[in-house]
Amino acid sequence: MPAFARDTRLVLPIYPVMQQPATREAIGNDVQLRFATTPQPQVSQAQTLKAESYARPYSSTQRYGDGRPVIRSDEETCREAMRNTLVALAQAARARGVHTVTQVESFYEGSVLSTPNAYECHAGTGSAEVHLRGVAGGDAGATATSSVGVDDIDAVPGLNAEGRAAYQKFLQMKAPRALVIRRVGDSSWVHWADGLVPRDINRPSEPTQRAMEYCTERHQGECTVYAVDYAVVYQKPQAAAVERKVAAAGPVTSLYKLPTDSHFADVNDPSLVPVSEKSRSRYLGFLALPVPRAFAISADGSAAFASGSAAMADVLNTCEREGKTCWLYAVDDRVVWQSDPHQRIGRVNQLSRVQQDARTP
Repeated sequence: MPAFARDTRLVLPIYPVMQQPATREAIGNDVQLRFATTPQPQVSQAQTLKAESYARPYSSTQRYGDGRPVIRSDEETCREAMRNTLVALAQAARARGVHTVTQVESFYEGSVLSTPNAYECHAGTGSAEVHLRGVAGGDAGATATSSVGVDDIDAVPGLNAEGRAAYQKFLQMKAPRALVIRRVGDSSWVHWADGLVPRDINRPSEPTQRAMEYCTERHQGECTVYAVDYAVVYQKPQAAAVERKVAAAGPVTSLYKLPTDSHFADVNDPSLVPVSEKSRSRYLGFLALPVPRAFAISADGSAAFASGSAAMADVLNTCEREGKTCWLYAVDDRVVWQSDPHQRIGRVNQLSRVQQDARTP
């Protein structure tokens, strides 16, 4: 009987490959790869980049007692094949003279994989193979700035101490990740998101979209993507364009109903805010923000504040992300803090959404 070569089809998630340091080191920081969130059936052939590569199942580091190499599982071999194909795609981008490849997706033998955030791998007895395609320079706003490294915090314009701390946290996150900034005079506000599973199911799964949503909800004006994954993509916005967008945006309204005034203190009196002295200056920063705005107090005496349509939810989510228990102290021009802990607002599900038709004239 004739022997047929094994061809096992596997559909595996992209994220475990991208989170490996070896993957990022192999790809390099001068080329940014952005994965498609939905299948792209129509792609311009002139801009299409294709790459395919393979990996052998034989381990290069582990051997049996008799010296034979250990045979890895199909999943392990496919992960290496995926990494090798990503490297080949980055090399194809360099050869084309571009630093960004968007809409990267699995494209095995001309077939687009319909499963989002995954790739198709075909494993045989002697090797595993992966094919990818993407669009060369498909997003003009995401061209990597090769002269600036993502780890160079000093290169980020207008960061204060709080912004630098936020950027340090962003650098500790694993890809996929994105950071956006909002310029206000000589200062910058920083917002970032990571992972493909948001805490709020109503938020976008793609980190760049989610970070932009955080920023635009909290600030009236232009928000700009600064870094995606391991590459700086920042392009300074034109001042005239920013002014036009601010004028067109109109006033910002809250997504949530304003809590009842507790009359605990005057909102403009920072001396009664139950925070540490180190955090008291942050309350002055809160008072300088436009409404909608929110200020939350943590059980350890620290504080967080935000402005924008989702300010209340944002400060509470910030505390949760940092593993802290927080309660709202002030919202807009009123103090909502309650002396009784059971009456305080400390979770997003305690907030009531404003009906859309009530907010829209």
